[in-house]
Amino acid sequence: MTENIEITNDYFLERSLRITQPAKGYRAGIDAVLLGAAAGAKGNVKNIAELGAGVGVASLSALWRLKPNIINALAIEKDERYFGLLQQNITQNGFENIVAQNIDGLKPNKEIENKFDLVISNPPFFDDNTTIRDPHMARQSAYIIGQPLEKWIIAMLRLCHAKGDILVIHRADRMTDILNALKNRAGDIRVLPIHPKTTQNANRIIVRAKKASKAPTQILPSLYLRDIENDGVYLPEIDGLCRGENLEVFEGLFK
Repeated sequence: MTENIEITNDYFLERSLRITQPAKGYRAGIDAVLLGAAAGAKGNVKNIAELGAGVGVASLSALWRLKPNIINALAIEKDERYFGLLQQNITQNGFENIVAQNIDGLKPNKEIENKFDLVISNPPFFDDNTTIRDPHMARQSAYIIGQPLEKWIIAMLRLCHAKGDILVIHRADRMTDILNALKNRAGDIRVLPIHPKTTQNANRIIVRAKKASKAPTQILPSLYLRDIENDGVYLPEIDGLCRGENLEVFEGLFK
């Protein structure tokens, strides 16, 4: 169902990935790039899944970094409009070890549960449709879960095997909700604050958690995207991530 969508072709990872995505509405950007790069820092991943994959930037970025190791991958996307583009992006970038499924990933599904080393996600930012009003209906499914964030986290944990990890990028002001959802379900939690500029508070966090672990939570040193003196350009370490380099900034998530 993509024939009536106005699209653009954009390049990621120094033109290593060509991504077709809607010209209007939700468009993948730095959050998806950061999530895919953070997944790549785990290194020893054999099986990976993404819940709410959208057009596939995070999944394909992670696979591009992990391709010597990955056996299979799963990208789950409920919205048929994004799912069609997700399939197209998988094919046109030549990935053969990833399967896309057009299903509601929040519902229990024994066929795909308890299988993955790592499950990643950039969940919708809001829990209900009274929170925002957006002129582009294409953005609604990307921004609004329609259910509590806790259910999204639980669905990710269901996909992990007994010693698997989840990796989430989300709004910094939802950290308490994420930690509460992980309580008694996961541990060894690492929280990485992400600041849009060196002089601004964090507005994003990346959270990694290990299923069924009881290890304590850690707050990692912050990651800054831009300097206030030159705020139109990413800092060198972020620019390196966008080119497919510099995974060292994420090592603390898994070590």
